[in-house]
Amino acid sequence: MINENLKIFFQFMSLILAQIIVLDNINLFGFLNPIIYILFIITYRFDQNQTLFIFLSFLLGLTIDLLTQSSGANTISCLILSYIRPFIINFSFKINSDMPKAYITDPKISNRISYIFSIVLIHHLIYFSVVYFDINSIILIIKYTFLTTIFSIILIWTLISFYKS
Repeated sequence: MINENLKIFFQFMSLILAQIIVLDNINLFGFLNPIIYILFIITYRFDQNQTLFIFLSFLLGLTIDLLTQSSGANTISCLILSYIRPFIINFSFKINSDMPKAYITDPKISNRISYIFSIVLIHHLIYFSVVYFDINSIILIIKYTFLTTIFSIILIWTLISFYKS
């Protein structure tokens, strides 16, 4: 239990530091900024305490917002994503928290792609909708959401391949 909490803490801190120090300084084509701190939301175990998960997601977004001096878009998107994550898991893997662990098998690659794509797309759509909170900016929101989602998924998939467990 302590080992699992320590692992969660180090993952939490390392993703925040990587996002703030390295990735916020990358501007591909002048506007693409990869967002990988949502890897914490993607990899958090489904059978763990969900109340703690929602609190940690809120803390993750709030920390990113405070360190980047942004308007709260990270906090809102992480919090909403943590609430709807069980529905995304049910959609992608066809499992829920009531199922015994014995019935949960190793997911197929298509299920994993669907899960990661859904999480990243929803996060980015909420994030850019809050950042550009204007109906006249709908084309800009869609453009930034689509391009940043592709760039973030490539980075997240690469990072997930480094530690599969």
